[in-house]
Amino acid sequence: MPRHAVITGAAEGIGYALAAELGAHDYVITGVDVNAARATEARQILTEQGVHLHFLLGDLGEKSDLERLISALVAGPPIDLLVHNAGINCVGAFASSDLRQQQRVLDVNLRAPLQLTTALLRTEKLAAGGGIIFISSLSHFVGYPGAAVYAAGKDALASYARSLSVALASQRIHVMVVYPGPTRTAHARRYSPDNRREARRMAPEQLAAIIRRAYERRRCSVIPGFGNRLAALLGRWLPGLTEWTMRKTLFDRLTSSLE
Repeated sequence: MPRHAVITGAAEGIGYALAAELGAHDYVITGVDVNAARATEARQILTEQGVHLHFLLGDLGEKSDLERLISALVAGPPIDLLVHNAGINCVGAFASSDLRQQQRVLDVNLRAPLQLTTALLRTEKLAAGGGIIFISSLSHFVGYPGAAVYAAGKDALASYARSLSVALASQRIHVMVVYPGPTRTAHARRYSPDNRREARRMAPEQLAAIIRRAYERRRCSVIPGFGNRLAALLGRWLPGLTEWTMRKTLFDRLTSSLE
């Protein structure tokens, strides 16, 4: 019998790749996304590939939309896997940034996953033996100068997941956190100050396959790719070096490009 996966931000990027990957491995997919045109295109493409996918449209950063999306999911079939993937960013020096946009980053990246998870747990929509995947970020280990609020939200999501995993163990609901590094997506391209080496970033299809296999093995955390694992190790043991590198390769370029 097919399992049911809910994926936020499923119309493109990592979410789209996860929909394709899970859909090819006996999951029926409910995607959540704000981009109606892209959702329609994604559904057409994946349906032709044999993936059973439909979308719930709404903005996770808007309170009324989030409540409507929650109601639709609660009224729907039991959920075997919930993937919190949707995320937005706001880059530049924090002191000169748009604080309303920074608040929106927290609303989409942190508040929405917390509220959605709480509502589905309270209504017992998450099936026993199922799981929740939180897409955090490599910034948890190396920082993200120029996107401090994004990094803060992803850090909080990882900490929340760690505590939640303990609380849900008795219900046999598995919790896994993923810490992706640079990925070859439109999102990464949009916020990166330098895309000349984009081809070196991990393909979202490769990342999605790693995530699925790790989840099936009941891993608790995943840092995909040797280079990312090395960066995380350096972030733990040589934080000064990592901070200097991130400032030179990211923050200085971000702030100069926005001047």
